[in-house]
Amino acid sequence: MGPLTGLIMQTTNLFMVIILQALCKASGVSGLEKCDVFPSNQLIKYGLDLGVSFRAPPNSDCRKITSFNTNRLYWTLNNQTIAKSFYYCNSTFASVFIQDFTLAVGIVECHLDYFVLGGTVIRTYLDPENVSCIGETMHDCYTCIRLTCKWDHNQNGVNTNYTVRVKQEGNEFFCRSREMKWCTFSEQEGPSIKGMINVTVTAQTSAGEAHSEKVTYNSIWDIIKLHEPRDIQVKPELSALSVTWRINNWALAYSVCEVRFLEKGSEPVVKTVEKTSKSTFDLTEVKPCTSYSVSVRCRIDVWSEWSQTVTHFTSINVSNVQLSLWRSKGVVYAKGKRAVHLMWKGINPLCKAFDEYRLFNRTHNLVTSRSFKPSENHTVIILDENAHTVTVAAYRNNQSLSEASMEIPSTAEELNLPPVDNVNVFARDGQIHITWDKLYLTVTGYIVIWNSTEEDHQWQQTQERHFSLEGKNFTLYTISLMPLYENGPGSEIRLHAYAREGEPAVVSNVQAERICDRKAEIHWLPILSTQCCAFVVSYTVFYKTQNDIAFRYMTVDQKENSVILDDLRPKTNYIVYVQANSMAASSKSIVYTFSTKPYGEVFLITLIVCGVGLMLLPVCTVLVVLIRKEYLNEKVPNPRFSSLSIWSSQKCRNPWNQLPMPWGCDSEKSLTCQVEAEDYSILATSIRDVAKLQQNTAIQEMIPTTQTENTALVSSSSETELASDGKEERMKPLSAMDLETPRIHPVLLSRSPYKNQTPLTSPVDSPKKGLQGTTKPHSSEETETLLKPKLHSATMVTTYVTVDMFEHGKSK
Repeated sequence: MGPLTGLIMQTTNLFMVIILQALCKASGVSGLEKCDVFPSNQLIKYGLDLGVSFRAPPNSDCRKITSFNTNRLYWTLNNQTIAKSFYYCNSTFASVFIQDFTLAVGIVECHLDYFVLGGTVIRTYLDPENVSCIGETMHDCYTCIRLTCKWDHNQNGVNTNYTVRVKQEGNEFFCRSREMKWCTFSEQEGPSIKGMINVTVTAQTSAGEAHSEKVTYNSIWDIIKLHEPRDIQVKPELSALSVTWRINNWALAYSVCEVRFLEKGSEPVVKTVEKTSKSTFDLTEVKPCTSYSVSVRCRIDVWSEWSQTVTHFTSINVSNVQLSLWRSKGVVYAKGKRAVHLMWKGINPLCKAFDEYRLFNRTHNLVTSRSFKPSENHTVIILDENAHTVTVAAYRNNQSLSEASMEIPSTAEELNLPPVDNVNVFARDGQIHITWDKLYLTVTGYIVIWNSTEEDHQWQQTQERHFSLEGKNFTLYTISLMPLYENGPGSEIRLHAYAREGEPAVVSNVQAERICDRKAEIHWLPILSTQCCAFVVSYTVFYKTQNDIAFRYMTVDQKENSVILDDLRPKTNYIVYVQANSMAASSKSIVYTFSTKPYGEVFLITLIVCGVGLMLLPVCTVLVVLIRKEYLNEKVPNPRFSSLSIWSSQKCRNPWNQLPMPWGCDSEKSLTCQVEAEDYSILATSIRDVAKLQQNTAIQEMIPTTQTENTALVSSSSETELASDGKEERMKPLSAMDLETPRIHPVLLSRSPYKNQTPLTSPVDSPKKGLQGTTKPHSSEETETLLKPKLHSATMVTTYVTVDMFEHGKSK
């Protein structure tokens, strides 16, 4: 409801203003008096009481409003309602009184209900205040004084002109300024050096004038300000600094001076030099071989500005300086060899108080020495496993001025002592702060080593568990921390820190690898923690096509140096760059361009597989056909081309194995049959041959013999006629064979020994076609022998035939 109510009020006010304007125009035409707020745009002095009135004559336009009544009017100051206790009204006027008006600008408005009937802007002004004057003498003429006066004044945006009036022994001097709050009298137009001075400042505005309070000076010398001392010189003395300067000679006997000296990192110290005819002073409260910044100022009654600063080192008595020597724990790097880091300090090399350092290493009556520059304060020495005594000394003119020694135990005696725990490093206000936890072992102190370069190597021993050091911006500091135990130093912890981080180093060697149609792998060379000027916290890879407006990006932590870009477009050019991010800023690599492939690996592999498959399909088809023809479509062999062979007695004793039938004919059954002494080679090629064979079989069945069940008897006469194109050919019976009859062995339906017979010598050659197209078997000598008549008393021979053979003959 609040915004709605405000909108309604604003709309109503707008209509009211339109109505009032219309009434005013009508009054101008009809001669009606005008309603207004007065005084209009008033300028008053700051802090005075204020009264504002609203005038509504009987014939005024505002009385045309039906709800108008002076008792219903109320007032606001800067949109804040003024209490009704300050109101006064009659039938014609409505007034408000404001006490102690202290605002720079105030807007007073008169309201009727929600309508603004009129208003006025009230501005205040102040009297000029804080008036002060300074007299400056010329170097060559102390009576030539140039007077400058200054003051404060709140103009509140009002154009103001100022006039400075100086009275001295009946004389008046004026200096005028427009808007500026200072004014300078020239040497000829200003006061003289004698007599009291009265100064006032007048501010002139369109509303009137404002006057400052009068400022009185007993003499011009009370406001004389000397020029800053010049030609400052600092000379080092034994345990002191001698400072000299120059001021105007006429002011020496009247002036008091101050000498300020400042040691870096310390508060300044100021020494006072009373009125004297000399401008020199000796600073005795100084440290030896320490840099101090020195400046001077003087005054008669008003202090001059500080002179330019001069920096100098104090002298030092090297013989009174005790050198400090420290070592790190030895690091074994080869059999019987160890590296020990030595550091020393005590004499500032800028003092130039000595020529060189000399380092002595003593072991088993053997002494070696090395020399170092005054600016060098550490080194690494190689020691064997024996105990050593190390001494460092400051030399001048080949004379030792100060020295320090240390015992380094043997490798067997050196203990492996623990480092400090829970070290925390952070930067604040340009300083690097280090804290660590208290150790459970007793320590004698801690050593903190820091450096930004190899030359800037510093170290300090402390008893506290915290340390702070001043650091340069964007400079990497290497900090080492280790505890000191009664038996030697502990293990070292090394850290890196910035007092203030800047931009990290630029990522280099950006490359795209394993580019596919929709993926690419971006690699870059990671930024080392020792590279200037910040620690990298993450990497962001930005990439887009050449036609895209906005970049896409991926962010990884500082341990990663590659990303895989997914969802890329095939056969498209991409631009990419890598941004290294630190806590303070970031840096961008150069832009790298790559193109995705039109097809991916999966598509190519599928294409190759399909191609190879299509190439192998004809080959596989041919192989399948050949295999089917060889095994699946093999026909049943024609018994017409079979032959008889001698079956040994040994084979007859052993039961037959199940022999495979490649063509898988279920109708074939191997049956044992008793054959008398006369056997035949059966070549049934006609119906007549089959009939003869059946006749011979019937004759044999009439012979009483002992047979087992399922035994087929095949008997033959001494001679068998074989068909040959409708003709009969007699063949001689087989020769006697003394073979034993084996036991009957059942034969599976799917096996047939018929095909597996291996003849020794084929007694009958394969039939050949004659000239007339007739087929006639050719008889060999062995066949003739087999066909010879045999005695009926010969041993019965078991032979095997297939029923299908006879079936085949019947079908023909």
